[in-house]
Amino acid sequence: MKVGVILVGTELLNGGMIDTNSIYIAEELNKYGLEMEFKIVVRDFKDEIYRAIDYCKKNVDLIIMSGGLGPTLDDITKEVIAEYVNKPLVVDAEELEELKDKFIKGGYTFTEINKKEVEKPEGSVTFKNDVGMAPAVYIDDIVAFPGVPRELYNMLPKFLAWYTKEKNLIDDEIYIKDLITYGMPESILDKEVREFFTEEGIYYEFLVKDYGILIRLQSKRSNKNKVEKIIKKIYNKIGKFIFGEDNDRLEGKVVELLRENKLSISTAESCTGGMLASRLIDVSGVSEVFYEGIVSYSNESKMKRLGVKKETLEKYGAVSEETVREMVMGLQTDVGLATTGIAGPEGGTEEKPVGLVYMGIKIKDRVYVEKRVFKGDRNKIRERTVSHTLFTLIKILNEDV
Repeated sequence: MKVGVILVGTELLNGGMIDTNSIYIAEELNKYGLEMEFKIVVRDFKDEIYRAIDYCKKNVDLIIMSGGLGPTLDDITKEVIAEYVNKPLVVDAEELEELKDKFIKGGYTFTEINKKEVEKPEGSVTFKNDVGMAPAVYIDDIVAFPGVPRELYNMLPKFLAWYTKEKNLIDDEIYIKDLITYGMPESILDKEVREFFTEEGIYYEFLVKDYGILIRLQSKRSNKNKVEKIIKKIYNKIGKFIFGEDNDRLEGKVVELLRENKLSISTAESCTGGMLASRLIDVSGVSEVFYEGIVSYSNESKMKRLGVKKETLEKYGAVSEETVREMVMGLQTDVGLATTGIAGPEGGTEEKPVGLVYMGIKIKDRVYVEKRVFKGDRNKIRERTVSHTLFTLIKILNEDV
């Protein structure tokens, strides 16, 4: 079954907002074997929305729309859908009362203009919005969601579960398995794993994320056993580059390993400026293992907070193996992480270029230091430093603890 996606919002075309909804929609469609054939981005203009719907109707089986379901004048998506299917806009009394109740519980004042949020073409099926106001609306193979990402995330899974059952599309659901890798380029990954995909109906692709590269395996659920055999072969060949599966993330795996081994952790950061601590603190339950994060950006801070020797800084500089070693030794927990580097765009020299970083890892009385030169802008260098530090810690914990 083919799907067309229409993203409604002038802000998506004038640079005011970045589209992330279509990425999420595609990922959810994959789970049901539904193919997104194309996406169209249109402004909040009635004729443009109408033409987009008309084009989709002639080319795909299902239209998914996002945006334009709010209460303001430029929120006209449902109005255009109603015109296209030749149905009047109506308001369900029960849905209106539910909307008013949301306003009261949220401490807001309900006004007549907000009524627009529960208008729908006559005969529509609606899907409850648990995190916002306007419900999703479906009629005649057209479904419309609010443009707010968390509201789409709340309702799209409900809709797809209902729609695939309604259309009898769940006889053999799609089976998807993600292996999350770090430290191996996409081209080498492809070279390493392609030999395992010889059976018809089992596919793979690579998805480059900011936390690693996913090897996504996809087939029908009836082929699950065959997919799992391929996964075992991939682990046997490149297992040291795989840190997790599906929803795993580097920081989550670190916290999991620390909790399993009853180890505490703290961080000392210079070039990453707290990003390392922030990634760890994003993980629920981290309070069991995380002690403190120190951003020791200046030399004075490195000396005062971490006990880095003045002579070390004068002889080797702040960006050096010797300094990061003393930084990480200045942390009092079982595990310590330290970073120092030149994130740029200024400050680099021939001897110490922009992108040079040193990462220190202490596990009890052992210290590991790694030197890397990362490419990219200031933020990308910092992000890569954080990800590489976490991945290296995972490898050490898996091997040595």
